[in-house]
Amino acid sequence: MIEPSRTDLPGAGGARSATQELADRIVTAIAIGAYSPGDRLPPERDLAERQGVSRVTVRGALKIVGELGLIESRRGRDGGTFVTFKRVDEASPNTAQRILGQELPQLRDFFDYRCLVEGLVARTAAERHDEAQAKTLQALLDRFCDTDDASVARQLDERLHDCIMQMADNHHLVAQSRQLTARATLGFGSEPYPAESLPRARREHRELVQAILERRADDAFSVAQHHFTLTLAIMEHSLDGRPL
Repeated sequence: MIEPSRTDLPGAGGARSATQELADRIVTAIAIGAYSPGDRLPPERDLAERQGVSRVTVRGALKIVGELGLIESRRGRDGGTFVTFKRVDEASPNTAQRILGQELPQLRDFFDYRCLVEGLVARTAAERHDEAQAKTLQALLDRFCDTDDASVARQLDERLHDCIMQMADNHHLVAQSRQLTARATLGFGSEPYPAESLPRARREHRELVQAILERRADDAFSVAQHHFTLTLAIMEHSLDGRPL
């Protein structure tokens, strides 16, 4: 994440470089599928808070990305800033590869920690859930497996994992999981879901939900630990074409 103490310093082009850096990160988030075509980006205030920058910096970054044709503004009650269908590799070649090349060396060690925490969440959920929660989780899984829409899948994925966190019934684990998700997604808090990742995600969600509902705590831990490497795999795939 961009450090707040560095982003809005006057002089020496500090604000401009911070604006360009954030623009590049937004381009990268779109490239890896954290935001899909047609998705609405978070409001400026939310982006500023998540990225640790001012709204002026966010506004400038959005202007740069808009000039690339990757996002567009819409007015009205349902307005906002939306991702277009323009290809990132045509609009801004090599930007995502450059940003991921900078981020991934640090993220690889971090993901090991994240996977351990998420494994503990799943194990605890397997031990503590009740029947009402089990029905909700099964319904979310069914809906996730039925969709081919990456944007819808991302929303259902968030709800599915929120349900698992509720099953774990420990607010410290929930808070830690949310912090780790933000760090793992370049500060945006939106999991990447390119269409090619859906088959693996469906398979792993089925395995995870089955282990939790059958109260196989050790299996839930190991399945979740592996499942949360998917975000890293998506980033590596975007960087150098590694298989998912």
